[in-house]
Amino acid sequence: MREMNWAALGKETAQLLSELIQIDTTNPPGNERGAIEYLQKKLAAEGIHSEIFAKDPKRPNLVARLRGKRPGKKLLLLSHVDVVPAPDPTRWKYPPFSGAIAEGYVWGRGALDMKGMTAIEYSVFVLFKRARLDFAGELIFVATADEEQGSTYGAAWLAQAHPDQLRADWCLTEGGGMPLQIRNKVFYTIESVEKGLWWVRVRVKGSSGHGSLPHPDNALAKAAYIIDQVAHYKFPKKIAPAVREFILRASDALGPEIKKFALTLVDESSEGELPSLPSDAPISTTLLNALVRTTISPTMIRAGIKENVIPDSCEFVLDCRLVPGYTQEKVRETILELADRYKNDIEIETIQSHEASESPIDDPFYKLIEQTVREELPGVETLPVMLTGATDSRFVRELGVRSYGFCPLSTKMSLADREKLIHNDNERIDLESLELGVRLLSTIAHRALEAK
Repeated sequence: MREMNWAALGKETAQLLSELIQIDTTNPPGNERGAIEYLQKKLAAEGIHSEIFAKDPKRPNLVARLRGKRPGKKLLLLSHVDVVPAPDPTRWKYPPFSGAIAEGYVWGRGALDMKGMTAIEYSVFVLFKRARLDFAGELIFVATADEEQGSTYGAAWLAQAHPDQLRADWCLTEGGGMPLQIRNKVFYTIESVEKGLWWVRVRVKGSSGHGSLPHPDNALAKAAYIIDQVAHYKFPKKIAPAVREFILRASDALGPEIKKFALTLVDESSEGELPSLPSDAPISTTLLNALVRTTISPTMIRAGIKENVIPDSCEFVLDCRLVPGYTQEKVRETILELADRYKNDIEIETIQSHEASESPIDDPFYKLIEQTVREELPGVETLPVMLTGATDSRFVRELGVRSYGFCPLSTKMSLADREKLIHNDNERIDLESLELGVRLLSTIAHRALEAK
């Protein structure tokens, strides 16, 4: 693969991304059809057949396949084309759906999350066809709808209604590839595990009354008590293997003092508040806490009909994120225990849920990603990482696919600065990252499918 003109492919990918960004796929409502039809037309121009699968005609999913001449593994390149809203375009240097290529970046909503990876994976996929590679197995390109709203019309539906379209040995998708600078070392993250999600609505019952006559059965006051208890509760630590390796290997680069802290951190029998980290630590104490334990965040509340009426009901929403091995039933029991004397006055309703999902870090494909990074980027190492959020990986993992989040970005921007751009104003991706992504993902696919 070294003889390829990666710079030219990077520029072509930047143009593709620019045109994808110009197709507004804000979710809600989604309307991903324009982006999917654009990709289908581009594939057809390359002589590649693709299929559309849709629960809703306005919200389709695209599947394209290249089959090798020899038996072998199946590699799935998975991305989504919907994006979150850009609420105030006036705060953007370039309009959010301009796809402007300026100042060394492609600007616009979805540049990082995740039309950038869609463009990169498209380029990798098409490169296999253009180069007429003799490869084993199958390369699959899938672009889905609705990831930002739970994938009801996208990967979740596709996995249920057409599971064979997603079945593969391995999957490459979003969630990793961020360069992490730890003193004089650079690490690239590989996402191998995601926390489980449980969004719940808690309804608290009480008695109505006049606001001038306070009484103890005020539903809002009871809800406030429960919310305060939940918000300050610390679940016991439970360390996933990928998190353990991430913490210990990162601490090696930070020196012996931090190593002592790291060993305590990954000790599940050691509880208590996490101490403040040094200013050059690669991640925050807040993120560390979320990596080592289940968390609950109160996010919404609604009660009352008038200023002088004590409400007889109140409902609030909790965002629960579960580490692998921690069940929703255990979290429910904890919420009821924290509600204390009000536990018989509440109802808990599931809004959305999924289990934690994980792919092994001793898998040959994970090792192949590590090897490719070491060889293509001398001096750079990799770290497994657990996402506290969620991606479409969870749906393919349920089908038995070993899925890894990896799309390498350049070191032109720090991890902290880049994270501020995701779902935020002035989202953009640098041109170097697009070229790097095409080069490394092409090399990974080439090796995984034994291409010649």
